[in-house]
Amino acid sequence: MAELKCLSWFLTCTSLICFCNCQDSVVSVISRLNQFEEELLDTKVDTLRMEKRIHNIIDDAKTSLRAELKEIMRDQVREAMAEILQGESLQDMVKSQVVSELRHLKQGYHQMKRQLHHVSRSLKDFQDETSVFHQSVLKGAHVGNLENSSDVCVRDKRRLEIELQKCDVTAADLMADIKRCMAFKETCESQISQLKTAPVVPYPTPAVNVTSSSTTPGPPVSTTSVTASAPEEEKSRILIAPLWSGTKHQFRQLNIHSNSLSVYQNLNMKRVASVAYIAKTKKLLIGSYGPDRILASALDTSHVTVLREGVQTYGIVVDEDRGIVFIATHQPQNSISRMSTQGKDFISIIDLSKYGSYPRQLTLDTRRKRIYWCNGGKLFTVTYDGQGLATLATGSNMFAVTLDQTAGVLYYNNEKKLMKMTVSNNVSTEVTTLNARPWSMILYRGTIYYGSYSPTLVGAVDVTYNTVAYTLQSISMEGVNHLLICLIP
Repeated sequence: MAELKCLSWFLTCTSLICFCNCQDSVVSVISRLNQFEEELLDTKVDTLRMEKRIHNIIDDAKTSLRAELKEIMRDQVREAMAEILQGESLQDMVKSQVVSELRHLKQGYHQMKRQLHHVSRSLKDFQDETSVFHQSVLKGAHVGNLENSSDVCVRDKRRLEIELQKCDVTAADLMADIKRCMAFKETCESQISQLKTAPVVPYPTPAVNVTSSSTTPGPPVSTTSVTASAPEEEKSRILIAPLWSGTKHQFRQLNIHSNSLSVYQNLNMKRVASVAYIAKTKKLLIGSYGPDRILASALDTSHVTVLREGVQTYGIVVDEDRGIVFIATHQPQNSISRMSTQGKDFISIIDLSKYGSYPRQLTLDTRRKRIYWCNGGKLFTVTYDGQGLATLATGSNMFAVTLDQTAGVLYYNNEKKLMKMTVSNNVSTEVTTLNARPWSMILYRGTIYYGSYSPTLVGAVDVTYNTVAYTLQSISMEGVNHLLICLIP
């Protein structure tokens, strides 16, 4: 009986102990469940925040992509409209006709001016010779009189009268020619004035005026600031860009006729390696490095379009009739490459790795489909498809080259010497000595214009009339010792 009581007590105690332990376990489980519920709520809040952030990122990306797409579509529409309206606008047709007539009239005027100068100089020389002859005859007559040679004096006097009559006739003819030249000059000026006042939409220039003047003797220099150029004056602009400068510089504009200097406020960049201009689309091609790429931009905007990435070039030239851009490539390899004016179909046409230094300025013979360039020590040529590579000349510091396609004459530099070569026989002759070593040069209306280095200046040589080099402008830019130039028609 006692054993049963002990067993009952033992069972009761065991039940109580189990009940207490189970209660503690339930409390612990409930506490863990509460903690898990709190962590779940925190995780849900974090998830909502992340979802909101993702939505914001997606909205920003959509806005950025939409703006970029609008820019791309705007550029493509502008290019398409420019191509569609090319040559179709009535204003363009009228402006082209007026510019053509103006050019012919000015050429005739300058030709008559040169003829008038030649006639005046010939008249002066003839008068000087007549005066000398007159004095010699009088001296002979005086000596004859002293020697009582009356017959000789009469004969010399008669001969003098005949010569003087001939001189009077010649002088009368020359004066008549001069009057005709002056009348023709007045007619030309009147027609030019009428054409300038014709109802043609003016082509505005984006340049802002600055004052500058030439520092060395040359042709007459005008220091008048340029605000808006007439169509004919637009035909004589030179764009000046700094080469390799790590500092941003505004591009300059030099008007050839007035020799006035101005700046493009929107064209402000650094690390420029080459420039070229496409007249049909009115776009400037710019080769830059760091990063290496080829850009396109209008003259009146700061917006640029990247045509090619990973390409570094020291020379760009355009065959506008065929829509081809030729590039003196430094990176990704030493070669001559080509692409379309939109940057498509990029291809290397000839590898120049084994020919020494990199190619610099390029020039084209579009009739014969040949490319000419210098690499610092040699002058080369090759066809458009990379065939027939030939070395035409050798020298030192040979960087600049340009071609007179009509005359078939190639101009290039050897140190400071301006050389010319007839492409039919590859015979070179020296033209003159320049004021500085040229880095780039262009030929325009019988005059060579060049941008130099050390010192930085824009010089000129009239290769058709007077082969004396003179300085148009000395250009000072901080950290710049090389100048690039190209013609802006």
